[in-house]
Amino acid sequence: MSETIKVCAAEQLADGGMRTIDAKGVQILVVRYGDNFYALKDECSHEEFPLSEGWVEDGCIFCAFHGAKFDLKSGDALSLPAYEAVQTFPVQVNNGMIEIEVD
Repeated sequence: MSETIKVCAAEQLADGGMRTIDAKGVQILVVRYGDNFYALKDECSHEEFPLSEGWVEDGCIFCAFHGAKFDLKSGDALSLPAYEAVQTFPVQVNNGMIEIEVD
């Protein structure tokens, strides 16, 4: 059964900003890119390094450890050394609050 978790007010996350939360024992990274919000598991699929240590650019997040690049929307790995996607989570903004849905 899925659960909706409130993260923070949308206005509290600047463009390119990131926030991590613990959701049922899983670290989830919430990212704002422009007017859109994305949620991904906060773990590079290559070396299990926190993606929250990286940076956001051109609709992607880059892992600070080896530079692996992931699509914010799909979680797809777009560059080596990563070749597996990272898990993504549905995000919505309700009444100005960012909410994610987790299983």
